Amino acid sequence: MAYLLFNNNIYFSDGLKVKKLIKGPSLKQDLESIDVAHICVVDVDVLIAASVEYPVEKKDSILVRKFTALYEHEPYIIQDERIDNNLFQIIGIKEQKVREIYSLIPPDKVRTFIPYGIALRQALMNKKVDLNKTVVFVDDLGTERLLTVFEGLKFSRTRELVNNGQEILPEIKRSQIDFYKKTEGYSNKNSADFVIIVNSQELVAEILKDPQKPHLEFLDITCPALEGLKAIDTLIKYKLPEEEIKKRKEIEAKKKAMTSMVSFCMVAAGFIFFVMNKCELGIVRGQCESAQQTKARLEGEITILDRQTYREDLRAHKTLNYGVVYLSLLKMIPETYSMDTFRFYRTNRWNMELTLFPDDKGIFASIPRSKRLKGAQIKDIFVNDQPGKEVSIIL
Repeated sequence: MAYLLFNNNIYFSDGLKVKKLIKGPSLKQDLESIDVAHICVVDVDVLIAASVEYPVEKKDSILVRKFTALYEHEPYIIQDERIDNNLFQIIGIKEQKVREIYSLIPPDKVRTFIPYGIALRQALMNKKVDLNKTVVFVDDLGTERLLTVFEGLKFSRTRELVNNGQEILPEIKRSQIDFYKKTEGYSNKNSADFVIIVNSQELVAEILKDPQKPHLEFLDITCPALEGLKAIDTLIKYKLPEEEIKKRKEIEAKKKAMTSMVSFCMVAAGFIFFVMNKCELGIVRGQCESAQQTKARLEGEITILDRQTYREDLRAHKTLNYGVVYLSLLKMIPETYSMDTFRFYRTNRWNMELTLFPDDKGIFASIPRSKRLKGAQIKDIFVNDQPGKEVSIIL
């Protein structure tokens, strides 16, 4: 795991030791052994802007438009982070700088690529620094000093000062005042109320020489941005436009593949359903034809049996339709009765017997003696503790 800080010089940490890499022909060779890299870069531009949060596409459009209005002289790659309700911090880095870094370390090896200010803010938070105050942090890298102002999640553009022995306190105040002017619409703090934090005892001694004796704290940490990179948790990662296009194409290709797969599955399911329906229809059609043939055969057999059984009656009456007789009798019997059994048999004459029982109320209505019931024998019966009527008719 490698942690790198890119500025005029490049600072490298393997998680234990920090060393400065020299820019030159051997630099790329020094970086080739890296498997996974976490990177922060100092040279970024920062803008605080208000915008709606949803929809995301509208938010992105508003923030890009506001940033481009100030920094339109060069192509930038921008990221944003939410710092309050409908308030965002837009952090842009020049596209050329991103290309320069990715020319040294391939994009597939870069896990995190963030601004120096975010990495430094994480280090200060890890050290329990109260960022509710306005904090000016001076990162002493030896030949140069980096000044960054913090207030909550907000941070300023980092100023780079050459360590040439000049007084640094005026530069600190200038950075703090400049930050206040840019964020005064989004802050309730007094511009004079701030604390200076440094990571160099030499700087402590230098600043305390000032008669004003500003509020000063010492933080014993070498290259704090690299320490912050070890514990960073952010979605920000600068990517080249072609990488974004490639990623978008991959997402679209996956969507198309998924759509094609779903469509294929639906067509396949429809085809299988069609084949199964066709097979089932064929089976049912075969069963229907077989049933029709069986029905025709049985009707023929019944016709033959009828002719044999009812030969005398058919000779005398041509037809004997006891079904019609049965239905006509049902119409004549009162509705208070329900039929329990029915029997049609022959002695020397054709006979029909009906067993009737009254409804739940046990009402025995009068059975009319008319038409076919005129000569019927009607007698009372008692079956399973239930009274009823037995009707016998000679046809």
